[in-house]
Parts: sequence; C-alpha cells; structure tokens
Amino acid sequence: MAAETAKTQYIDAANGVKFAYRFLGKPSETPLVLHCHFRSNMDYWDPLLLNALAAQRRVIIFDQAGVGRSSGVAASTFQGWADNVISLIEALGIKKIDLFGFSMGGCAAQMIALTAPTLIRKLILGGTAASMPGENSNISGIVWPREDPTPEEITMLATKTDPADTEEALTFSFFPHTDFGRAAAKAYWKRVLERNVPEEPVMLRLLNEEATKNQTASYADFVTPNPRNSYDRLGELEMPVLVMNGDNDLLVMPSLSWELLVRIPNAQLIIYPKAGHGFLYQYAELVAHNVNMFLDGAGEGAQVPKL
Repeated sequence: MAAETAKTQYIDAANGVKFAYRFLGKPSETPLVLHCHFRSNMDYWDPLLLNALAAQRRVIIFDQAGVGRSSGVAASTFQGWADNVISLIEALGIKKIDLFGFSMGGCAAQMIALTAPTLIRKLILGGTAASMPGENSNISGIVWPREDPTPEEITMLATKTDPADTEEALTFSFFPHTDFGRAAAKAYWKRVLERNVPEEPVMLRLLNEEATKNQTASYADFVTPNPRNSYDRLGELEMPVLVMNGDNDLLVMPSLSWELLVRIPNAQLIIYPKAGHGFLYQYAELVAHNVNMFLDGAGEGAQVPKL
C-alpha cells in the first residue's frame, strides 16, 4: 500500500488510548516504526520518503496520544511519549521493531530504546538531540557549551495555528533560506497534498494550543539536567544506531548529532549537504536508501569503546 492511499486504522491500547496508524509496504520480519516531529501528525510524513522505505520493508506510521487522529492527551515528558509508543507496539502484537525518530520524535525514540531495549533491533535518530548534560556528566569529545538554535525558526514552528500558515511555517523552519531550500520545500508540500483517501482529508493544521504546550513542556523537561533522561544513559544503547542531520539545521544544530555519535557506543553519522532540519524531505530518496542500507546490515561492526 502506497503512502498516498493507505487508509488509517485504529487500535485500542492498554493505556486507554485509541491509536491511529497506517501500515505501508510489504510484510517484513522487523517493521520500521516512524515517530514524527513537534506539532505534526502522520500526514506530514513525505510520501516519497515513505514509499522508498516501504519498497524494502513494512513501515508503520502513527499519531501520538492526543495528536492527529489518536485519542488521549499529549504527554508532557518524552518518557510519557515513549510509554505511549510501547503501548501501541504491544497492542499491535509486535515483538521487535526498527525505530526512526525525527526531531522531537527522536527524543522520544531515545527514551523508547532506553525503556524497552529488547524491543528495538536498530535505531535511527534524525535531526534530534540528547537531553541536557548535568553538572557531573561526562562532556569530553562534544561541542560545549552547546550551540543554541536560532529563535526565529522555533517561534515560527511553535506559534502558527491557521492551517493556511502551515506550509509557511515548515518552509521557514525546516528548509534553508535559499532558492534551493524553497524549491525543496515546495516540492515536499506538493507531495504531502497528493494523499488521496476521500474519507480522510489531509490534516493540515499543526497541533492545537493545549497539546502544543504539553509537547513544549516535554522538551523543557528534556533540557533540564536529570539523570533519568537520555544523555547520561546513551551508553546503555547496545543496538546499532544511525544518526542523521542536515548541515544547515537551525532547529537542532549539527553539533548535537556529533554529540550523539560520540556518546552512543555503536553509532554512525550521516550529514546531508545544503540541508536544513527537513533534510529527510530534501533528500527523501537518498535518506530512504541510506536507512534501508543500514537496516539491511551495511556499516555494522563499527562499534567503538564506551567513554
């Protein structure tokens, strides 16, 4: 089933949430689950990326609790996001997954992998960051102090509420402010609008104010030093991890991807040129190719000693 025509399915999880999700592609032994970004729902995934991934494996996309077509309340910590995903996977009866977390979805993916490590075969972290190091954390080998994102991109993404403004917000926040970036954004948005399920119009509105506040609180918790969050625990991740980002990401600075590479024992890193936070939409087919190679075993055996 292609991304443009895949129908939404629903399942009741043990945590009381009715999750909306879609299956794409052919059945595979280990499905790839994708977790999307701040204020988004699963309609924002690029069909070109999804279809290229689904050509090789089963792909599952979904809406978090309190997001898009799912019921419930948006969690206010990434541990809460993680618990929701684990409940969904358990409800689907799946014992092992590959997991791709993008942006804030990558923060949640770290917590999923730390909470239920035997559930995750391989982990992909795109355009995301670890939690904030604490006073006693080991910061050797990373860029410190951390580089700050530019506030204009965050403000644009966090405050737009009119569906007519969604394309503008994503173009400004996710893509380079160049002719190349604007063209890539326009092409991405055109592909999003090609979804064609008559009874399921594309949900163009970014997340509502209440749920946005909860998601913002999740990130605030993540950047408050706390040993239960991910930074001091990244060494616990024993599965292969692929870290990805654009070289001109203004929301999650590329140095934070380097940080993940340094701190995760079995990680590798790909940086895409002339690309912003939305690198996976600028280079949808290439990113899918790299992800499929990683999931099929390319580049394994590069484990480095723990710091």
